[in-house]
Order: sequence, then structure tokens, then C-alpha cells
Amino acid sequence: MIELYELKGEGGRFYSLFSWRTRLALAHKQLPFESRPVLMSDKAAIAFSGGKTVPIIRDGETVVRDSWKIADHLEAAYPDSPSLFGGPIGHGLCYTFNTWVDRTLLPALLPIVVADIHKRIDPADRDYFRTLMEGFLKMRIEDTVAGRAKALERFSRTVDPLRATLKRQAFVCGTAPAYADYIAFSQFQWARVMSPQAILAADDPLASWCERILDLNSGFARDVPTA
Repeated sequence: MIELYELKGEGGRFYSLFSWRTRLALAHKQLPFESRPVLMSDKAAIAFSGGKTVPIIRDGETVVRDSWKIADHLEAAYPDSPSLFGGPIGHGLCYTFNTWVDRTLLPALLPIVVADIHKRIDPADRDYFRTLMEGFLKMRIEDTVAGRAKALERFSRTVDPLRATLKRQAFVCGTAPAYADYIAFSQFQWARVMSPQAILAADDPLASWCERILDLNSGFARDVPTA
């Protein structure tokens, strides 16, 4: 059984967007796993990985840290399971997409949801989280609330290329989902689990796509505690 080390939030929430990429990759590859929730501030609990962040998987004797490296491992170690990338060209394109999401979508979404996330992480992590996030944002977490409306407008413009794609096809990867879908969806699942803010309008093509992802694997991503 694969072990997945991931962040634990208040009320049993699994809130790391990077862990959601791994969760969905494991479900896509039809690989059962056991969750090992850890605090963001508890670096001793994950010292065995040689790093300071999650997600981490322990697959037999193999330990892999970082969502992208985990996806690479799963693709190589389980070639007979459904592919995450669809071959070398898909792998390269997916890595480009992964970089765009991390450097463009994530910073655009963070100011909208960061105050809500702070309320719903494990209380033992709140001081650590505040220090980390305020270092990124260069402002107090509470001060992000006043700018939410403008931040949401910016985010909507940022995801417009993705919206345009999903007007023409069911998934980012075409007629069926694969790892690029999970990379993008992890942002929206992050918000869904931790924030009551309405990130998408009900008639947005992105909202319909999210529903399709939530329906996958018998509602694997849907049936979790949310905000």
C-alpha cells in the first residue's frame, strides 16, 4: 500500500493543492493509498524524505517528494495503469502547463482564499502559516480581504485561456482527463475545501469541468470535507 504524506487541516480537511495532484494521480492510476496527515510546521515528521515539504509518497522502499516527481514515478513504476501523460510529448507539454499553473494561477488565486485557509488549517499551524504567507504576500493576511473583489477579477482574466479551451473540449487533455487536468483542478479543489468564496459562476465552463472532475472515480474528490 502506497503511503501519502500530506497536510492536515481542521476537521479532517486535506487542503494541500499539491497533494490533491498526487491524490488524483493515484486515483487515475488505480492505485490504493493510505493518507499520513502531518502538520505544515512539523518538519521532523517528514525528515525521512530529505526535504521539508509534502506531498511525499512511500512506495515500498522508494520515497518520492514533490507532486511532479511523484507523477513521474507513478508513470514509470506502473506502466500498465492508465497513463498520466500519454507519452513523451504529452509529458513535456504537461510540464510546461505545470509551470504555468504554479507561476500564474497559484499567485492569482492565493489572495482570494488565503484568509479563509488560515481559519481552517490545523490550529497548531496557524502561526507558521501566517509567517509563511505574509512573507509571500508582503501584507497581513487580514488585509487581503478588502482586495478580494479585484483579486477575483484578476483571477478570472488569468484563467480565461483555460476557460476558452473548456468551451471546446470536455477536459484540458481532450476527451478524457489526465494529469494536466489534475494540475489545474488542484487550484479549484484547494479553494473548494478551504474557502466559502464563489470562485466561479455556475454557468462558467470551468465550473462544468470541475463537476466532471469531481464525478471521476466514484466522486473521489467530491466526497471530502469542504468549506
